Amino acid sequence: MPYSPEFKGPIEGYVVNHLHRNHWRVVRTHDWEDAMQEAYAVFLRCSARYEVEGPAHFMALFKTAWANEFNDLSTSSTASRADSLDASVQDDDAPGSIDYLVGELDNDGHLGVLIRQAPAEVVMVLNLFLSAPQELLDLALSTWRKNGRYRADGDKAVAKMLGLPKESKPMTATFEYFTK
Repeated sequence: MPYSPEFKGPIEGYVVNHLHRNHWRVVRTHDWEDAMQEAYAVFLRCSARYEVEGPAHFMALFKTAWANEFNDLSTSSTASRADSLDASVQDDDAPGSIDYLVGELDNDGHLGVLIRQAPAEVVMVLNLFLSAPQELLDLALSTWRKNGRYRADGDKAVAKMLGLPKESKPMTATFEYFTK
């Protein structure tokens, strides 16, 4: 008697684990539920087409079919991004000027990880400069300038603004953290 597979259980668990690791590859065209539906469609196709002897054989078959389908979805997702970028190029205004839609092909994931893993002092400096009013930033720049050059005592001023001890060097720590 041939094996009758069920999606619930190990197969669904495999798909969930696979999507946790790889959903970023298709997120532009498939949200989580859509990707799960695609996996279920692959499961239905495999269970309808093939008669297998046991769960291990079916799982191997499903893994291969799902990997191939997911790679196709990923390729389509990438092509979709490239198509939308090509459609956004407009060079009507002036020779050599190109306007792009919001978004870029670069991955800012590395910067996001660095910011999430940054020490508290570095996060405090980033929050200060990203959320401070423009007047405060202008005041800070004017006090740090001397004869058209920036003075090295910016650490003292920023430490004072953040309420840190005088001997702390938050600007130096921030610079070193992002340039290491």
